[in-house]
Amino acid sequence: MTSTFLFDEYTSAVRDHAITLNGQAVSVNLAGGQTLTGTLTYTSTTGPQGSTVWPSVLTVTVSTKVHKVRLDHVSSLGQG
Repeated sequence: MTSTFLFDEYTSAVRDHAITLNGQAVSVNLAGGQTLTGTLTYTSTTGPQGSTVWPSVLTVTVSTKVHKVRLDHVSSLGQG
């Protein structure tokens, strides 16, 4: 079982792409027009009954500053 707290098709697609890009250099375009370019961290935890729980936020490290971005605030996510 896999779950997140945001359950729509768009955030699920962002989550799936974040899983693929975890640990890589990325550009995250935000709904407000800003862009974060840095290293993506997106990992799961184990929930009740062995389920996989994915966070509702991405973590992007830009230089030494850590930014947490809600999945539903991401307008696009790409490598680079």
